[in-house]
Amino acid sequence: MIKLSLFIGTLVAVMMLGSTSAFAEKIDECNTDSCINYFKQYKKAAKRGHSLAMLTLGQFYHHGYGAPKNEKMALKYFKKAARAGYTSAQFKAGYIFMTSKELQDIDDAQDYLEKAAKYEYDGADFLLGMMFLDEKYGVQDLALADDHFAKSYARKYEQIPNVIKFITAKYETPEKAFPKLYAKMNEKPLVAKKDGELAWYDDNIEVITITSPPLQTTFNKQLMTFRQGIKATGTRFKGKTCAERLTCMQRADIADSTDFANLFLQGFTGKEVNGG
Repeated sequence: MIKLSLFIGTLVAVMMLGSTSAFAEKIDECNTDSCINYFKQYKKAAKRGHSLAMLTLGQFYHHGYGAPKNEKMALKYFKKAARAGYTSAQFKAGYIFMTSKELQDIDDAQDYLEKAAKYEYDGADFLLGMMFLDEKYGVQDLALADDHFAKSYARKYEQIPNVIKFITAKYETPEKAFPKLYAKMNEKPLVAKKDGELAWYDDNIEVITITSPPLQTTFNKQLMTFRQGIKATGTRFKGKTCAERLTCMQRADIADSTDFANLFLQGFTGKEVNGG
């Protein structure tokens, strides 16, 4: 089993002259008085109907921040936040449905992850690719895996070089099994490092690193907004809810540490990841 961490919720802005990446303290297991206090405040805000509080509360339950870890409760609040239009909540709900021993539901996992992938939430196409690649999920489809891995390659998702190493070793003619992925590789090939590992090509885009504020600062700012009245979530567009429109989709979650230990194929090699 390989343990990976995803930095979820990074805002990546690609501009004409460069790109932006961010690093931040992550939500992780914590049982101090301060963490317990934040958990209680977010739970009150979630009960009052604040959807962003529901998203963060789901993260608290998922990682044991201020309360014991509870996947069922985490999923409950991620689903609520997903209905409110948070793409990150769709991703997190899909992840739990995909990997949980008790709550696994591959149909629901696919549904939530496809919604997140539609809005290019980082990691969604990668998880879908792994779902369709690995027989253990019961939906193996190499053509669909190829499609999602190709999209992840185009966005330079960090674990894709390890996927390529895996399928190159497993399949006799990987370029035929994964034509879209290998087409992307031919356009912009990976670079072999001295240690034999594959690395991303240099596309001459300047990367600007932004350090996010401490968790407590982010929590306090969010809690201040929860004191305000809840705005209406309706839409003037007939036939579509707010969550179905691109302009309503929100990516306001806080970085957390997600355990992907049960996700990967036997023989798949990866490393701990801190990335968008």
